[in-house]
Amino acid sequence: MLRARLGQYAGAVAETCRRSVASSAVRRGLDELVVTIPENPPETTGVAWTAADLRRKSWDDLHGLWYVLLKERTRLHAEKALYKASKKPMPDRKRYGNVKLSMNRIKQVLSERIRTEHTDEKIKIQLKAFVNNL
Repeated sequence: MLRARLGQYAGAVAETCRRSVASSAVRRGLDELVVTIPENPPETTGVAWTAADLRRKSWDDLHGLWYVLLKERTRLHAEKALYKASKKPMPDRKRYGNVKLSMNRIKQVLSERIRTEHTDEKIKIQLKAFVNNL
């Protein structure tokens, strides 16, 4: 029921932004979380999502993006442990910071929507609890 209400308030998206979120290859199942040290690690990665870009996204887009970022964060934790165990420096350490920053900005955008779009206090409390549990 809460999800139906959330979808109702998502609003239309006037403009969509398309860019890659994850730097990992597309795989399915537990293979997504298996990390191996590449011989030639990638030198460039993307940037964190801006709050302005995220404000243009629908509720469902933000929800999907959250889980993509969560999966990437888990993968980066595993990669960090692997590099640490092999006593090699982890390339492009700022990837984790970008993922974390993007996740924080998603929570910020959702909190802004709750404050501005809802007047019913019961709904606000439910939505705040949902966002805080992300």
